[in-house]
Amino acid sequence: MLSYTEQGMKASVVSLALVVLLAVVPFATAASTHTTRSANFPARGIVVPGQSIGSLTLGMTQAAVTTHWGKQYVICGAGCGKSALVTWLYEYRGPEPLGAAVRFLKGKVVAIFTLGSPVGWGLKGVMMGDPISNVYNVFGSPGTKNCIGYTALTERIGNSTTAIYSANGVVYGYALTAPTQSPCQ
Repeated sequence: MLSYTEQGMKASVVSLALVVLLAVVPFATAASTHTTRSANFPARGIVVPGQSIGSLTLGMTQAAVTTHWGKQYVICGAGCGKSALVTWLYEYRGPEPLGAAVRFLKGKVVAIFTLGSPVGWGLKGVMMGDPISNVYNVFGSPGTKNCIGYTALTERIGNSTTAIYSANGVVYGYALTAPTQSPCQ
């Protein structure tokens, strides 16, 4: 039988282990919110204005998209509207729908856009969460398209439009769209 001192020490060790475990679990949970459903889906999406978002380009086939981002997507249903378009949602695991989406017309990419504000997405000088003034520093005087609940600052480059989404004075998303598509995605 353990003495009173030994019992107290054992209880202290168990309590300490419990405190450490409770301190570590939130960090492990937070780390898991940034894992993806697909090993190919980028943890940080690089935006190249007029060219690509997260290595995807306009005109890619569905097969090419699965080669780049994998097959772990959800097909957006009736809530996505635009019945002629198929929309794939790539989301990070976690409580919020963060990630990116790809919209297809006749099997080819016509729009790539972020969902929510995934940390680490953006381009040099205009990253997610940056002040909107950074957009003007990089692009000068972009066009403006008022969308429902946000503004798309647009730059026509070649045969595409790059949009940087803004709400409340900060960057919260990106889109790359074909000329036939609205920058409001």
